[in-house]
Amino acid sequence: MVEQLVPTGLLPVDGPTLLEQLQRNCDSRGNQPAFISIDDGKALTWNTLFEWVERLAHFLHSRGIVANDRIAVLGENSFEQLILYYGIQSYGATYCTINTEINRNHLLEMLDRIEPKLILWDDALDPDAIGHGSTGEWLAFSAGDTGEGLFASLAKFEEGTPANADNDPEDRCVICFTSGTSAQPKGVLHSFSNYQAIAQHQLDRWALTSSDRVLEFRAISWASAHMISLNATMLSSATLLFAKNFSRSRFVSWIETYQPTIIVAVPTVVNMLLEHPIKNGKQVFSSVRFISCSTAPLMPDAHQRFEEIYGVKLIQLYGMSEGGIVAANAPDTRVIGSVGSAGMYQEITIRDDTGKTVPPGEIGEIETVSAQHAQAYLHADGTIETIRGKPLKTGDLGYLDDAGFLRITGRAKDVIIRGGVNISPLEIDALISQHPDVIEAVTFGVPDPVYGENIASWVTISSDSRISTEDLIRYCTENLPEAKRPNTIEIVEEIPKNHRGKIDRNAAKELWQAAQ
Repeated sequence: MVEQLVPTGLLPVDGPTLLEQLQRNCDSRGNQPAFISIDDGKALTWNTLFEWVERLAHFLHSRGIVANDRIAVLGENSFEQLILYYGIQSYGATYCTINTEINRNHLLEMLDRIEPKLILWDDALDPDAIGHGSTGEWLAFSAGDTGEGLFASLAKFEEGTPANADNDPEDRCVICFTSGTSAQPKGVLHSFSNYQAIAQHQLDRWALTSSDRVLEFRAISWASAHMISLNATMLSSATLLFAKNFSRSRFVSWIETYQPTIIVAVPTVVNMLLEHPIKNGKQVFSSVRFISCSTAPLMPDAHQRFEEIYGVKLIQLYGMSEGGIVAANAPDTRVIGSVGSAGMYQEITIRDDTGKTVPPGEIGEIETVSAQHAQAYLHADGTIETIRGKPLKTGDLGYLDDAGFLRITGRAKDVIIRGGVNISPLEIDALISQHPDVIEAVTFGVPDPVYGENIASWVTISSDSRISTEDLIRYCTENLPEAKRPNTIEIVEEIPKNHRGKIDRNAAKELWQAAQ
């Protein structure tokens, strides 16, 4: 157990650097796999990873790269991406990550904002689509065994004591971007210190050991993958099982072949497995200690049904690109309907509209101060706004129960104000989703000449259901107070989702308004 730290403080000075931790993993598990690509079954050992990190360090040193110099990496999940992720940080420079698919409209501006010394890109990408040559020096690498580009150059460097950038714990290790779509995403500047704090949280909360095998199929170009799986597997010397993306058709064979002990998932995957259950599901998941579920709240009814069908625990957590892991459940003490208790080094406060702290059980905006916080935002105009050491307003509404477990009730901007009464749409989503014929629900406010706003819900239902909108309205009448009952309910084929698989409440509202 890591020594408890005051929220605004720094990490203990005895925390290992990434390079030191990598050396420890080689000493204890050198010939064991650090990563396994489950798309093709190939593995990379800790010793081989360290050899590549050594070569990369000499390469970066030869280019005059120093601490806080920014290196952008563009590509999909691959061994090469992982080597660059750990290698750039082990050297002491700043790894900059952009999801090229989702942020295509912002990519050129993001690269200009980062001002990278080098841009390392997977040559399988379309160079025109990623703005090749737009800024900085571009070097291609090939994901796979082609032996071309950057990695062919790295192979020419001798192994040996890695050069390093002589970085400090408060120097920047990663620049990522928030997952905004319509607005310009914020750049987030992370320090080695706050990334270490997040890794220590995950190690402790999940009780990770070197025998764990963590399955990650989300893009490693998002900070969420760094925080939940990549940093923690390094700190525990566990094995990372990775895929380029989720595959419903191959999911069972992945589990049966590679026997993960932890699966990192999102609610969309959980709902998919509920809609089309896996045959002999309990047997299939027999190796799995638990499944992590994050990025969006999971309805309690869906949570319970999943555990009954598959016999494996779902562990919810709540995090932010700039805030780290704010709260998380532990496998042995998880509370269904909650995202868990405050993360390590996190101090959570719930405040009302006036900024006053509210007692347990009362809903307000979630605010946190933490050593897990990123250093700062990097805005589109190049200005830097400090985050760390200050209260971070999350924009999410929720409450702490008497046991200190955090429950999310919605986004502050999503609150429906009907006749002066504040209504959380997530509460209505949860109630409707409890109906056995309902798969998903999304509720949003719509204009009303009398009440200012009224309540509309969209639902998707199971393929064999004959339920009608009248049935659902009657169900809500029986189970919700009058002020919270949807004025209209519509059964739809699909509920809009954003690129992270989260239900997109704003998109649903916009589609509803367009239809009117």
